[in-house]
Amino acid sequence: MSGTKPDILWAPHQVDRFVVCDSELSLYHVESTVNSEFKAGSLRLSEDSAATLLSINSETPYMKCVAWYLNYDPECLLAVGQANGRVVLTSLGQDHNSKFKDLIGKEFVPKHARQCNTLAWNPLDSNWLAAGLDKHRADFSVLIWDICSKYTPDIVPMEKVRLSAGETETTLLVTKPLYELGQNDACLSLCWLPRDQKLLLAGMHRNLAIFDLRNTSQKMFVNTKAVQGVTVDPYFHDRVASFYEGQVAIWDLRKFEKPVLTLTEQPKPLTKVAWCPTRTGLLATLTRDSNIIRLYDMQHTPTPIGDETEPTIIERSVQPCDNYIASFAWHPTSQNRMIVVTPNRTMSDFTVFERISLAWSPITSLMWACGRHLYECAEEENDNSLEKDIATKMRLRALSRYGLDTEQVWRNHILAGNEDPQLKSLWYTLHFMKQYTEDMDQKSPGNKGSLVYSGIKSIVKSSLGMVESSRHNWSGLDKQTDIQNLNEERILALQLCGWIKKGTDVDVGPFLNSLVQEGEWERAAAVALFNLDIRRAIQILNEGASSEKGDLNLNVVAMALSGYTDEKNSLWREMCSTLRLQLNNPYLCVMFAFLTSETGSYDGVLYENKVAVRDRVAFACKFLSDSQLNRYIEKLTNEMKEAGNLEGILLTGLTKDGVDLMESYVDRTGDVQTASYCMLQGSPLDVLKDERVQYWIENYRNLLDAWRFWHKRAEFDIHRSKLDPSSKPLAQITVMLGRI
Repeated sequence: MSGTKPDILWAPHQVDRFVVCDSELSLYHVESTVNSEFKAGSLRLSEDSAATLLSINSETPYMKCVAWYLNYDPECLLAVGQANGRVVLTSLGQDHNSKFKDLIGKEFVPKHARQCNTLAWNPLDSNWLAAGLDKHRADFSVLIWDICSKYTPDIVPMEKVRLSAGETETTLLVTKPLYELGQNDACLSLCWLPRDQKLLLAGMHRNLAIFDLRNTSQKMFVNTKAVQGVTVDPYFHDRVASFYEGQVAIWDLRKFEKPVLTLTEQPKPLTKVAWCPTRTGLLATLTRDSNIIRLYDMQHTPTPIGDETEPTIIERSVQPCDNYIASFAWHPTSQNRMIVVTPNRTMSDFTVFERISLAWSPITSLMWACGRHLYECAEEENDNSLEKDIATKMRLRALSRYGLDTEQVWRNHILAGNEDPQLKSLWYTLHFMKQYTEDMDQKSPGNKGSLVYSGIKSIVKSSLGMVESSRHNWSGLDKQTDIQNLNEERILALQLCGWIKKGTDVDVGPFLNSLVQEGEWERAAAVALFNLDIRRAIQILNEGASSEKGDLNLNVVAMALSGYTDEKNSLWREMCSTLRLQLNNPYLCVMFAFLTSETGSYDGVLYENKVAVRDRVAFACKFLSDSQLNRYIEKLTNEMKEAGNLEGILLTGLTKDGVDLMESYVDRTGDVQTASYCMLQGSPLDVLKDERVQYWIENYRNLLDAWRFWHKRAEFDIHRSKLDPSSKPLAQITVMLGRI
């Protein structure tokens, strides 16, 4: 305490009581207001707590310091240090049945009057009370009193037993201390060392001194200015904090020559420092005229003597209230809780929230520590309502051997869960590329096999200016439409799109049958219509309407198709143009867009983003001229690259454009697993040497290691070595797999 600014002390054994002391002592009881009403006359401390005044003691004037008795009985015994050096024992709410009731009013008087600066009860021998006083010539400044010693009023002049001129009663006085220490110096702060009840650490005028009561003629000391507020870390008894002006010194009593750490200098003088009693290594400091409490978190383990490793300090500030803070006190048992008091006795109950430390395991379970609590959040395996994290998806796909089916490449999308249409398009594209590459290499080795993996963009460029259109009859209609003659490159493009199979036959019948078997009625009808077979389209729609899972509205669409007429001003075209905008299924929309479009203008089909890229590209190969097709493929490729849409691999192939597209995909999703397997599939060496591809591969290998999928990682390395001859697996991988 200094001047009339209030100080605050928690009761050591009654954790719901505290005392505020300035010119008088006020005892408060703290209650929770969470499940109860706010009582009239109570003081609001926080949203959840309030304080009720229990008693006031104004019988001890000239207070300079206060210390609460540490034993259980009596519970409300306090020692008060006064401006004249006396130490008075007083009480708040004294238990009159206590056997120690005679202690109340007892005084301990030094030989010479001077200010008492600090008090400290011995934590083990509860009857010992140390008092630190100002200097007085050759007298001692550290006095240790035994509060149970006998009274000695007869040897003190009567004028010295009065607290003030107005007092007429004498008090019970003790004038002979148990120990006298620190001669010819002032004592500014005191604390007992918990490791030994006979050791007392004192902040003297010019040094920190450790007194051993077993040999009072000797002391261990170090010269320093940081002699105020000495306090021991309750969790590390060799660590002590003290301060001077705006600096805090941290000491290790095992190597007491100099501070192990000096904390950042503050612009104003410090008024209090205190270790948190519920948290190891957390020091709170308060400066004069401030509403900020600074916290220093000592994040290091106590090191052996001689180890010069710098401790790690994490500093932060908290603001418990808006007004200046006169003092604060940590709660003795509630974690990180403190009460602060302002100069006008306004109080706030405040909890210092811990920094939250996060740890994310490779299997996506999240753990965090907050104070003494440890929390875990794991992704539910069976919860299908939430989108799984990409790491979880990759882990499950690795368990299903995703990417490793090199015979039926298209099956990899099923191994991935058969949920992502982009993955389905990707693996069907890679399947067709592998299939037609092998077929071409057998017919003419080294001829056009590499062209397939270059994508449709390269394929259509190679046939620029070689194709002309011709009139083709509709099936089921007396109508003709211009369709491009299919050369070898356009046939290959249709094969990569999946519309036609290997060979010279350009019949889409098998493809339509497969779509019908999978229940994709609308898509099958649209493909049939794009191949000028309106009768087959109507038949498919009727089948879909009558199927178990079909949509009855398909019958209505079939009826609308059956009334088709190519007259430009007909009612049918007018109604179908309106109907097209109301349909939800994109394939039904593009069917009417195709039928109502002008010859050669098919933007309603080509730029319907909800229609699969392979179907739009196949349509373009049948109906667009060479120059139109080249411009359309170029534009669509750029869109796919920018969006990172895996359907665009059909256009880019496994080329540099394909790597650019995959980079956008990985940036969007983080799926390095798909990127690695895709780029390994038939890629030329110059693509595999791309640093982005190598980065994806190494990151995926690291992921498998983090998941402890050692065998999966070995399988991937062997798979990689087969597809990339420049990459060879380590010898131990092959040996390990041979033992599985």
